[in-house]
Amino acid sequence: MANIIEKKLISYIDKTDENKSSHWKKYLDKNSSFRDKASHLGFGTYTSKSYKDIFHKILQKLIFGNKVFKSEIFQKYKKIFDLQNRLIDTDTIRHILTFEKLKNKVNPKKICIIGDGKINGILGAHLTFPDAKIFSVNLSETLINDYVILKDLDIKLAESVELVDKIEFKTSNKILHIIPSHLKNFLLNRNIDLFINIASFQEMNVNEINKYFFIIKNNKSKIYCCNREYKKLFGNEEIYFNKYPWGNPKKLFWEDCPWHKKFYSLKPPFIRNYNGNCIHCLVDYK
Repeated sequence: MANIIEKKLISYIDKTDENKSSHWKKYLDKNSSFRDKASHLGFGTYTSKSYKDIFHKILQKLIFGNKVFKSEIFQKYKKIFDLQNRLIDTDTIRHILTFEKLKNKVNPKKICIIGDGKINGILGAHLTFPDAKIFSVNLSETLINDYVILKDLDIKLAESVELVDKIEFKTSNKILHIIPSHLKNFLLNRNIDLFINIASFQEMNVNEINKYFFIIKNNKSKIYCCNREYKKLFGNEEIYFNKYPWGNPKKLFWEDCPWHKKFYSLKPPFIRNYNGNCIHCLVDYK
């Protein structure tokens, strides 16, 4: 049975519809099973453990090497995923590699994840920066899916969640604040140190991207951004990484992302190239 947070988020679906590109209008129709943890729905995978695990592991090692499996962050994810009988899949490994790169470059007290899925970003932010307050802003359906996954976990983070339900919302000492996208302006003037966007701007329309960059610049924040260099959406919107409203921030790094080049399938051909180059960067607007 849905609790008060889920019920409110369901009531906000029509409001966050305004923020949807053609990509999300295709994946998140009114019949979407967004309360089902395993539903793909365009925002990531939730892979349960099975007899196929050994094949996943072999293919993951072929693509990502062995080092990631020995990392501290990988072991932290694994401990939590094991409690849910959940496999660390490609989507999760990409997040693990991201946080491994970020952990020695930033030390944020406040983090905002723009466009998470299957709690990969929320969880990685909390495991890597355990003292940080986390904000997660997203479409209502995705927030519901994240919350369904999160509330089944027996960890401190799952017990420290509140929903921002108005622009004037007063934050508490909770660790995680979830924000439906129509209330994104709540994030203005929050002294957020780090924004993270992974494969999400590439699926928004240009107007939405501009609004998020206004918020990031307003906070004088850093942003880690990893997105397709170019993507054409179902409604023919064309999204270019280099045309985001970057302005002139300090570039801490800006390069092709090495872990967004290949992915695997359990059907031939087993290892495949992503459809388009991905760039990742860390820039500072302070």
